[in-house]
Amino acid sequence: MNPRVLTLTAAVLALIGGAAGSLRWLKTRVHMGEPGVRIVRVPIVSDQGRLAATNSVMLPSDIPGFRSRTEPVPELELTFLPPDTTFGRRSYNSGDGLPPISASVVLMGSDRTSIHRPEYCMTGVGWQILSQTTRRIPVTTGKAFDLDAQRFDMTREFELPSGQKVRKNAVYVFWFVADGVRTPSHSDRQWRGIREVLVRGVNPRWAYVSFFAVCDPGTEDATFDRLARVIGVAAPEIERPSAEIPVAAAAAVDRTR
Repeated sequence: MNPRVLTLTAAVLALIGGAAGSLRWLKTRVHMGEPGVRIVRVPIVSDQGRLAATNSVMLPSDIPGFRSRTEPVPELELTFLPPDTTFGRRSYNSGDGLPPISASVVLMGSDRTSIHRPEYCMTGVGWQILSQTTRRIPVTTGKAFDLDAQRFDMTREFELPSGQKVRKNAVYVFWFVADGVRTPSHSDRQWRGIREVLVRGVNPRWAYVSFFAVCDPGTEDATFDRLARVIGVAAPEIERPSAEIPVAAAAAVDRTR
């Protein structure tokens, strides 16, 4: 046989063997981390009235100045995401004529595909992202801390039943949290996940926490302030205490473990 063919064959077999060994290592040495959010025995129902799960992620029902109610999860989303995904859904209405605030949590199980890049999710349902910024939200209930979150300002054209078209904007605020770490960045979340698997043998169980409100063009800052007030109260109830570690301190915490 041609020596070059032999060399290539040996290289391919070595790669296959290395991949198989890596998979065995991942299966035996890597374990799922604890979630950074609270799980409660509150059922999740689909938008078709089907009981989807008996547990959900905690979203507080009592926010000063707001009425709230649990919201269904679209059947399409339940079908599309892995079956071990855990959800939390609630809306908050201030009763002053302003649009409600929608809160959502998606908590991954063993399948990492539960969480997607937020840009894909929002543009996929028709929103155009105008700007992306990282904002610091003060949390004053319980143990005070600053929460860094990503803010998207977005726009979308809607068609009314009359056929008239109207443009609405929206503000979308989100972050990711796992046991002992929080980040507003999807890419940072991915990097931290890889590092935890390789260094500690832990697959972080990430949750994607988001708050969303539609608004009129020009009122984005006021809408963000409304969202920040709700987040400032809700975050300590959504997250487990171990999650209250600033991203900047996460590396130092790692070194002490």
